[in-house]
Amino acid sequence: MSRSAVALWLGLSWTFVSANMAWADEPLARVQGDIPKELREQLILAIGQVDEAPRSTAQARRRAGKVVEKAEAILRSQGYYESVIDVQIGTLSEDGFVDNDFEEESREALTPVLLIEPGPRFLFDTFAIDFEDSLPESGDALKTMVSENEGTPAVSAQVVASELRVVNKLKGQGYPDAKALPRKAVVDHATDTMAVDYIISTGRKTRFGEIKQTGTAYVNESWPNMISPFEPGEIYEQSKINKLSSRALGSGVFESATASLEDGGTENPDGTITRNVLLNIDQGDKNTISGEVGYSTSDGSGISASYERRNFIGYAQTLTLTAIAKTNLQSFGVDYNIPYAWRVDRELDLAAEVARENSEFFRGERVSADALLTQKISSRFKVSAGIGIEASQFKLEEDDATKTRSYLVQAKGGAVYDSRDNIFDPSQGFFVEVNALPTYNFGDDKGAYVIGELGGSTYKKVSDKFIAAVRAKYGSIFGADIGAVPLNQRFYGGGGGSVRGYSYQSISPRDAQGETIGGRSILEGSAELRYRGHDSLFDGNLGFVGFVDAATVGNEEFPDFDTTQYGAGFGVRYFTSFAPIRADIAFPINKRPGDDAFQIYISIGQAF
Repeated sequence: MSRSAVALWLGLSWTFVSANMAWADEPLARVQGDIPKELREQLILAIGQVDEAPRSTAQARRRAGKVVEKAEAILRSQGYYESVIDVQIGTLSEDGFVDNDFEEESREALTPVLLIEPGPRFLFDTFAIDFEDSLPESGDALKTMVSENEGTPAVSAQVVASELRVVNKLKGQGYPDAKALPRKAVVDHATDTMAVDYIISTGRKTRFGEIKQTGTAYVNESWPNMISPFEPGEIYEQSKINKLSSRALGSGVFESATASLEDGGTENPDGTITRNVLLNIDQGDKNTISGEVGYSTSDGSGISASYERRNFIGYAQTLTLTAIAKTNLQSFGVDYNIPYAWRVDRELDLAAEVARENSEFFRGERVSADALLTQKISSRFKVSAGIGIEASQFKLEEDDATKTRSYLVQAKGGAVYDSRDNIFDPSQGFFVEVNALPTYNFGDDKGAYVIGELGGSTYKKVSDKFIAAVRAKYGSIFGADIGAVPLNQRFYGGGGGSVRGYSYQSISPRDAQGETIGGRSILEGSAELRYRGHDSLFDGNLGFVGFVDAATVGNEEFPDFDTTQYGAGFGVRYFTSFAPIRADIAFPINKRPGDDAFQIYISIGQAF
């Protein structure tokens, strides 16, 4: 095909597309008249757009008839009950509407035009509530609540909203069967006002009874009462019955959970009735097997597999078995989690692990077990405390000496505050975590020490497409000499979760022979600028990141800034419905002898 032919084809195509796009932007009808701006926008939105021009005057009139009904509905919903709409059909010039004196055969654009005189805007006169049953204790307060709308524009949405508020208030005050009956709304054209009379059926005032568990899940009979937000005999509240089902589902081990009142009830001397609660819980899959295969030049390559068994004794607990076979780690672990440990705001986690570590800098074996109790203070803040034991023997990678044995007893304390909007891809909020591990080593190098760590990150959406993220971590080991701290519990920097551009654990003090031995203190941080477009490129699922990382690890209890290592790079993010998939390439800025020229990291979720 010649260049001229291609140009002609593209030109014709663009002419055709442009013509269709022009009509796609045209409304079904034009709106004219002295109309408030907000009302005009609502009318235009309700009228909608046309796909193609009308082919005849008759088609234009049919379209006009349809849009008149929409326009009248919008006007009434906004309190305009005396509006007048005149429909005209004809061509429309640049300076306004032209009458219908035209030749239909000319095929000029036929534009339906609505000439609207909205008239006065009606106001609410009075609001009243008639209770079909007996007057509830809060009846006068409810009447006062709806009367606050008197004198405001008679917008129909406000009528529905106030009615819904009345019903929801009653459901929160012991009336689960409260409902609205057909209301009366009277428009007075003489005074340009509307009077509204709600008719409410309250039903019987109700108290909570016992909880009866139904569904396919096996649940210990004491568990529903333990997670219940109410006691038998309490006045019914809709929010509490919703909370019961959400707590059951929030354990994370059930497929579904719903709570409702049982039909019927028992009469009480005070005129209320008691109705039992049906908690229907469906189990879903009890067993899950998962696996992962990964490759890394620095963090270890291999496979991992896990097995989960959920709710096997009826307390919504989860048993997890994990096996890892990687070039730098072989381990088997067991974790037992009770999401509601004796109360709904407390979690118990029991764990044990047998492992052989073979990193680039040290190797050895360890056996550990710990118990951790976490107390939820609020939806964002929680604290934890526990105890752990560990037996290990480690030696430096190039050291042929006998491994150093350690027998540790550790107390564990920590706190977390998390206001992030998404743990895998946060765009706002911040995260702060502090941990303290007082430890005593009964092994070859006896001594007491404390490991303390403080870390956090924050996120700021600077525009629709850019997010700035910052992370920092500080850690220190106080007390005994470094020899009393096993190699696996010292501080190291470098790797995908630390300073990208340096191999895993390579940022560390070294001994006289140049061996990496780990440090007693660490200070590290990262800054990222994240971009995600919302255009048609990969449906807006592609993003890019620029970052810089830094860390210093020292021999003493406080970091030495003279040994700070820096890394920088960029990455690509592909956003899935679950979490972004990230791929980063990073370069060491102040490269040392033996450091690679760059490192590549591929993972799920943002770096922090």
